This record gives sequence, C-alpha cells and structure tokens, in this order.
Amino acid sequence: MTQIKDLKKRFSNIKKIDFINNLLRWDQQVYMPEGANKGRAELIAFMNSLKHKKLVSEKTGRLIKKAEQVSNLNLIETAILREAKRAYSKAIKIPIDLVKKIAKSVTIGHKIWEHAREKNNFSLFQPILQQIIELKKQYAELIDLGSSPYDSLIDDYEPGATSAWIQSLFDELKLQLISILKKILKSNNGPDDAILHRYYPSEKQWQFSIELIEKLNFDFNIGRQDKSVHPFTMPLSETDIRITTRIREYYLPACIFGTIHECGHALYNMGFMEEIHSTNLAEVTSLGIHESQSRLWETIIGKSQEFWNYFYPLLQSYFPKNLQKFPQEKFYRALNKVEPSLIRVEADEITYPLHIIIRFEIEKMIFEDHVQVGELPSIWNEKMNDLLGINPPDDALGILQDVHWSGGAFGYFPSYTLGNLYAAQIFSYAKEQIPNLHDEISQGEFSHLLKYLRDHIHQYGAIYYPHDLIKRINGDALNIKYFITYLKEKYYRIFKI
Repeated sequence: MTQIKDLKKRFSNIKKIDFINNLLRWDQQVYMPEGANKGRAELIAFMNSLKHKKLVSEKTGRLIKKAEQVSNLNLIETAILREAKRAYSKAIKIPIDLVKKIAKSVTIGHKIWEHAREKNNFSLFQPILQQIIELKKQYAELIDLGSSPYDSLIDDYEPGATSAWIQSLFDELKLQLISILKKILKSNNGPDDAILHRYYPSEKQWQFSIELIEKLNFDFNIGRQDKSVHPFTMPLSETDIRITTRIREYYLPACIFGTIHECGHALYNMGFMEEIHSTNLAEVTSLGIHESQSRLWETIIGKSQEFWNYFYPLLQSYFPKNLQKFPQEKFYRALNKVEPSLIRVEADEITYPLHIIIRFEIEKMIFEDHVQVGELPSIWNEKMNDLLGINPPDDALGILQDVHWSGGAFGYFPSYTLGNLYAAQIFSYAKEQIPNLHDEISQGEFSHLLKYLRDHIHQYGAIYYPHDLIKRINGDALNIKYFITYLKEKYYRIFKI
C-alpha cells in the first residue's frame, strides 16, 4: 500500500502550500499595511505557481496511476485517490502563466475593490474586474466541465453541481419566496427594529462576541477571532482556524451574526476526523455544505427565540442603557424583521436568498457573454428593483458591496443559498434525533447539536460529495421543502399570518 502512502504524502505537501497561502491572505485582510499589497501579490502568485507545478508534475501523475492499480482501497483511501485525480485533471489543463496572472490580479483586485467601495465609485474597480473576468473565462474554457463555462467555475465550489441544476432549484425557490414575502409585507404585525440601530460601543460588542462563541464551543486553543472589512474564515492548518468579524456601532446585528456565521464555518473546519488530517480530505466537501453550517448557527439557531432565552440577559448586561428595560420578545421580533434591503449580509432570511439569486443570474450572464462589465451596475440595480423592489442609491450599497468578484470567486455565490437549503434539511433531521433540542438551546447547551453535526458532517471532510452526504443524513436529496416549511412556520407565527 506504499502507493497510497506516497500519494497521501504528495498531496499533504501540496496542502501545506495552501495553508501558507491562506496565512498570506489572512494577514492581507487583517494586519498588512496598505502599501504592502504589490509585494503580497507577488508572494501569493509565487505560492500559487509553486502549488501548480507540484500538482501538474510528472511525479504527481505517476503516483496517481500507481494508486489506481491498487485494489481493496478503504473508504478514506478511495476518496484520497478520487480527490487527487480531480485536482490533477483540472490543473493539467491550466498553464502556469494563467495561474500566476489570476493570483496577481485577484490580490491586487482586493485592495482596489476596498478603495473603490470606500470612494463609492465602480469605475475605479472596473478595469481590474474586467481583467479578472477575462482570466476566469480563459480558466473556465480550459477546464470545460459542462455545457456552460459557468459550470466549470461552479464545480470549484460545489462539486458535481451545474448551473442548470441550480437554476431549476432557484426558479422554484424564487416563486415560493416571493409568495411568502408578499404575505408578510401585507401584514400589519411587522416588528420595529429601531432598537438595533442605537449606539452600541464597539469594545462591548467585541467582548460579547468572544463570550458568545466560547459558549458555542469555538475552541480558542486552535482558533482566534480578529476584525476585517468583510468577515471570513481561514484555516491555516487543521489545528489553526482563524475567523474575523466586523463591528458597526449603530447596527448591533452586524457583529453578532457575522461572528456566529464565521463560528459555524470554523466549527466545521475544527471537526475533521484525525484520520484525514494532513490529507487532501481535510477540507470542506463543498461551499454549500460549508455555508449550511454557518447559516444553521447564524439564522436557524442564532435568530431563534430559544437562543435569546439564554443570551438576552447576557446581552442586556453588556448594554443596560439600551436593553435593560427592553422586552426580550420585542428584541427577538426586531431581529426577525422582514423587509427588502440593500445589503446581502444584513438581509433577513426571506430576502437573503433573493440577493443570491440576483448574483447568480448576473454571473451566469457574464460567463455566457450576455453582458459587458460596464453594464453591470445598471443590470444590478435593475434586478434589485425587479426582485426586491428597491433601487441602490450608489455603487457602495449596490454592486460594490461584496468582496467575492475582487477575488475571482465567480461560482461561489450560489453556495450561499444552497447552504440555506442544506441547513434547513439538516436541522429538520437533527430535531428528530435530539428530542429536547429546543430546550437545550434555551439553556445555552449546544454540545449535543455540535456532536450531531460532527458525527454526520464535520468529521468526514471531503470524503463524501455533498449530494451523497445529504442523502446519508435522511435518505433525501436536497429539497427546498424543508427550507420553505421552516420559513412559513417561523415567520407566519411572528407576523400572525
């Protein structure tokens, strides 16, 4: 079985390059001085080219062929070989020059995006975005995995998914969400969320966020939280998981739910079985499943009444001036206000997937050559008006609000809504397996839920593809009915429909 051991070692070394790259990217967004961006772009491009050379080398190809000749591979070994072949078959299609160009352009693009957003001016971002899109088109055409170039990009984040499959899910979901939204907006029982927009000192928010994720079983022995423009989770090894949050002193939910969201991601990364550490399986199986973990904790748990039965007294102790005399029920309702809004990361559970559908449809247009980069702001605004009934007043609140395109992460956005769908389906079955789950949440007890997630999802890393993983949980393929049922039961009660 030396063939498998040699292959594992090869991809373990490649994985180390990923971790070093992650460290460079983490520092870029947390501590790096502004003037260091050009040098950082060179370093990241160098590491990406080093990884690419190792991945496409003749040695890697030989190791894969030798491993393919081994019979009686166990579950983990079979998955290691499968993922090695998947990575190798993609990489050998991409020339090293393209790898370097993409790495440099997205590293530079991130800082340009930050500047353009700060200046509220898409034209500052347009040239580098044009360059990134052209490079990603070249990449997609070379990978050539589906009927649309966009399929090749989606596959990087959601193995086995296609734009046609996602479109069919989203078309049905869109109709259901619009129907629910119309009923809610007609209700006269909508909550008032003014309490969330009072002044909440940033240091107190930070302290509460730390105490919060400690209670959610975030392991500070192998993780830490910092601040960044856009919250993210970055694994630097299987035992070094970094998360960030952001704080807005006049909007309390930004820090609370950004922190819970990233904590959900981190709990997944912290939960891989030791048998797959230092292998190419020590990775989330897909961004959709990854997102299911963050959205499950952020919304299904974090915005539940039971969650605030436990955490509201603690929050009141941090902000007595605003909350000491403010009823918990009103606070819970304020957190679950439903209203079409401009910013995706602050959207409610009903309209959030509509934000994602807008981005999915625009990306599909970009990579099927139906739109020019200069047209994107107007197309964005038009779709926001059509689907959510609101008009972004400027670029910062419109097309520049998300970091993803500056990093070349086209195909990533659909994972967010797939994550919502997976989360509802996973939680529906978890409730059956943990009969007192709601009572436990009310008491601040999350260990049984985390154990359930570890047993059924986290430990496996990338052993199973997402469609296999979800079927293992309850025998059902991904189905929007769980999410729609969850939304109706929760929000029809809140809005007395």
